[in-house]
Amino acid sequence: MKKFVIFIGCLILVLIAGCSGANSLQVKLSTPKTFTPGKAFPMLIKILDKQGKPVKGAKVSAELNMKNMDHGTIPVSIEETGDGKYIGIANISMNGDWVADIKVDNNGKTEEVEKQFTVAALTKENAHRVTKQVALPEFKLIDENGKLVTKQDLLGKTVAMTFTYVNCDDPNACPILLGNFSNLQQDIKSKGINSNNILLVSISIDPKNDTPAKLKEHAKKMKFDTSYLKMLTGEMTEIKKLSNTLGEHFEKKGSEVIHDNKTFIFNPDGQLTHEFSGSYIDRDELFQVVTGSSK
Repeated sequence: MKKFVIFIGCLILVLIAGCSGANSLQVKLSTPKTFTPGKAFPMLIKILDKQGKPVKGAKVSAELNMKNMDHGTIPVSIEETGDGKYIGIANISMNGDWVADIKVDNNGKTEEVEKQFTVAALTKENAHRVTKQVALPEFKLIDENGKLVTKQDLLGKTVAMTFTYVNCDDPNACPILLGNFSNLQQDIKSKGINSNNILLVSISIDPKNDTPAKLKEHAKKMKFDTSYLKMLTGEMTEIKKLSNTLGEHFEKKGSEVIHDNKTFIFNPDGQLTHEFSGSYIDRDELFQVVTGSSK
């Protein structure tokens, strides 16, 4: 019995030693979802020890191969940037699934890991595609005509949504965000695109002042085609349901509302597909993402 206990104890020690050796480092790889042919493809390799502390001064090398295909090996040039972070640069030329073979030499020990990632060539349509799973939440707001609008009214259409307010004095914020919608409507009309399955939505982040009447006047001033554009207002709790879901932050300071300048695109199922950050949006990109057509 004593020998059996000793045997089990030794076995446990061996297993612990083996596991600790196999997992002495945590290697994490982050890459963009798209690449531009002919331009450098960056990747971030982060290395941590067993305690989660950054590993500095390691010698890191890597090479890329396409998964399940033999198209040769692509070398990766790697440079340490500090805090356990190592930046790799490679030249990617094909869409598909890739495997990164990463070797880490640290304190006389060498560890090798494989990390997989998928990339596609950058196009106007996929440049702002999101990878997170976000769906329109349930909400109840009213449009510029005082009509109730809910999530159900947005389903079945490609929806472009932004957050603005009428009294915005920042020339680089709301006027530009709504100007993007104006340009988009002009392009849809000039290209003969059917707008029946498209809906543009601006949600007020100053609902106390943005009454339906004011929104209607503003839409008229912007010369919007309101047959497929809605300017919504309502209870702040309902507006927050949308902004919180999408990560759109805003805060009222006096008469001014400080906010993110973002535009969100949803598919007919109400799933977020693209997110444009910043008020200035490439006109062609927005047109292609919303309509699925090139100008």
